[in-house]
This record gives sequence, structure tokens and C-alpha cells, in this order.
Amino acid sequence: MRDTSAADLRPREFAGYGGRPPSFRWPGGARVAINLAINYEEGTERNPLHGDTERDSRTWVRSALPPSERDLMQEGEYEYGTRAGIWRLLRAFRQYNAPFSMFVSSTALPLNPPLLAQLAEEDCDFVAHGTRSISHPDWTEDEERADLRACVDQVWGLTGQQILGAFPRPPITVRTRRLMAEEGLLYDSATTNDDIPYYTPVLGRPMLVVPYAVDTNDARFWGGHSGPGYIGPADFFDYLKGSFDVLRTETDDTARLMSVGLHARIMRPGRIAALYRFLDYVSGFPDVWIAKRNDIARHFAGLFAPPDAWNWPPVSPPAPTLPD
Repeated sequence: MRDTSAADLRPREFAGYGGRPPSFRWPGGARVAINLAINYEEGTERNPLHGDTERDSRTWVRSALPPSERDLMQEGEYEYGTRAGIWRLLRAFRQYNAPFSMFVSSTALPLNPPLLAQLAEEDCDFVAHGTRSISHPDWTEDEERADLRACVDQVWGLTGQQILGAFPRPPITVRTRRLMAEEGLLYDSATTNDDIPYYTPVLGRPMLVVPYAVDTNDARFWGGHSGPGYIGPADFFDYLKGSFDVLRTETDDTARLMSVGLHARIMRPGRIAALYRFLDYVSGFPDVWIAKRNDIARHFAGLFAPPDAWNWPPVSPPAPTLPD
């Protein structure tokens, strides 16, 4: 049985805003905030080369090899993300002057020095996504805390950017949000339970939650855990457009948040065509804010943070030692 402290035995939150969401707007009077979130994990997946007992098989390529052996075709799917897919995403965001967030498995960053250097020039922020893209359902609290801290520290040291929020590699445990608060993070993005940020109690103090989404996510090209699969780019575009249109119609008295989850290894030419169409579509609306996740969190906290909210305003850690 997992170790669980009494502090983590909190009830579930079914009511939410109870049909009476807060009245507010995003900067510039925007009605919908869109966060473009790259899940950058390539090179941190399970691989016998790294001492793992089994390789990662979350690709379109099927293998007849035993799980304990490397399959270079499967590895190539991940390498596509670092060699081509990530650069394609950066070009798209620059074309539309679109800020974005990197949900980063931190040990992926030093594996790609050209990308690490380029990110210093991009309008992006970072969200903690673990040190590696590996699930650990058997971790103790100390192990879970240590990985969160290592991810935050490594990103700070490599980029000079402070991480304010996290979406650790699932499973998300009953203690995960508490660990984020205790480790100095402003917000938790490891839930999909709302379309508006909100505050929730953690150890008797309010903690900001900036929800994520797995339906407006290119992982659905795989199908499986993210819901019915996209067949082609038209499916992805139609779903993104429909989601945006509905969210925007719901903003008479309040604003909404839309997360678009992306993966460098998934964004091959035919699939990213949907993202180009979507960015072109939403750029025609004056009341849309494409924003980094930290900026979304800071804006909402600036409006609604209670006096005793966790880690607001954020305190910057000591200056990092940047690599040569």
C-alpha cells in the first residue's frame, strides 16, 4: 500500500464554481486564453541503453524484439522529435508570434544542445514534467519530492528560468499537489477538471490550480488513454476549433482557458497542418490571448489570490550556475 499521510486525505472536489464562475477577463479584455504546451520528453523514455529493464514502446512502430532489447525503429520515433519535430513547432510559433510553454522532462534538455541554445531566444516558459518520461507508481514520498526538485533545479540551472508550476509524469498521487506547494511552486497543472483556474486548500492554505487538458492534445493521434484517436489533421483542427468556439461563447461573464497539448515526435508535416490552421483561425479574433502558462497563472493569482495563498508572489531562488 502506498504511504499516505493524514494531510493528503482530502475530499474530492465535485462542485467547483457551482455554475457561478468568477467574473474576470484576461489581459487586454481577452475572453479566452490559449496555452500552447509542448511536452518535450524525447531521450528520457525507458531504454536499456540507460539501464532500464525494458524499452519504451509508445510509438506507432510495433516490434517483435523482447522488451529488454533496444529497437532502433522505435527509438527513431523519439529522435524525430529532437531532429525535426521540435524545430517545426518553433517555426510555427514564430510565424504567428505565439508564446508557448515547455512541459519539459528536464534531462532531455542537455541531450540537444542546439535546442537548448535556441530556447534562450524563444518566447517560452517551462513547466516541470519530471526528470524523465517514466511513470513511477511505486515511488515513496521522498522519491517523488526529489524528482520534482531535481527537475526544477535542472531547468533553472540550464535555462535561468524559474519553474512556477508542474505537471509531473503520471500517476498523480494524493500527495503530489502538497509536494508542489512545499517545494515553492505557485500552481499545479496536473489535473483536467476545469476550464478556469481556481484555488483549492492544501494543508489549510489556498493553492492555485491551472488545469490542463488531454482532449485538445495531439496524443490522440495515438488513441488509447487520451480518448478516441484522431485519424488525420482535419480531425485535430475540427476538435480544436470546436473547443475554442464553445469556450468563447461561454465568456459573457467570465473568461476561459484552453490548453493545446503538443509533442515534438508527433508533429510530422501532415499533423502540424492542423496547428497552422488553428493558429490562423484564432488569430482572427481580437479577444484571444495566446499566453505562456506562467503568465496565465500570474494574471489569475493577481486577481484572486487570497492573502495566505501558497507561494504568492513567487520568490526567486538564488541565481543559477549556467553551463559554459
